[in-house]
Amino acid sequence: MGIYQRLIPKQTCVLCLEQAKFCVCDTCAQDFTNSPQRCQSCGYPITRHLDFCGQCLSHSPAFNRTYTLYDYQGSIAQLIKDFKYNQQFCIGDYFAHQFYDLYQTLPHYDAIIPMPLSKQRIKERGFNQALELLRKIKQKTSVTIDIHSTQRIKATQPLFELNPEQRRAEIKGAFAVKPMPYKKVLLVDDIITTGSTLNELASVILKNTEVECCDVMTLSRAE
Repeated sequence: MGIYQRLIPKQTCVLCLEQAKFCVCDTCAQDFTNSPQRCQSCGYPITRHLDFCGQCLSHSPAFNRTYTLYDYQGSIAQLIKDFKYNQQFCIGDYFAHQFYDLYQTLPHYDAIIPMPLSKQRIKERGFNQALELLRKIKQKTSVTIDIHSTQRIKATQPLFELNPEQRRAEIKGAFAVKPMPYKKVLLVDDIITTGSTLNELASVILKNTEVECCDVMTLSRAE
């Protein structure tokens, strides 16, 4: 081990309190789960012989494909909550590295668009978690991360308290977009549940700009 490596301070895993390169150690990370077979459209876990879930077959979303890293359960759910609501940015840094690794496996996109938050939500939280997740991608690639072409113009109530129909109604009219020169974009959020928010954003983009294809990348997929 070189002198420089010895000088790098070790972190403590927030889950087991052992030393780690990041604030999550490799041992704890091995317990994180990601369903082996997912609907190619919305990322919902499905049986191995299918490509799409029943919901997407009957009502396909505006976005084409979803890529996700984890199931939203157990330690992953707690880590995301600590990152978002307790401002534990070391967790965000860990996830940003995992996000970069996932992005490296994806096809080319003209731009990445993080899910915009309302001014009220930014004021409450102090940051946009989707943008934080893109930090390593921004540092290590030349892809455009566009935070100016989309805007959240409606402060919605927390969607996790609503059923799917209520979510769709609540998120309707929440976004405004400006003209953008892209053809293929990647929408990024921390969690996808029913997909209502991402679907609304993709619908508005496809309807009002020259974009022809929206895909989705999220940190986790909730059921």
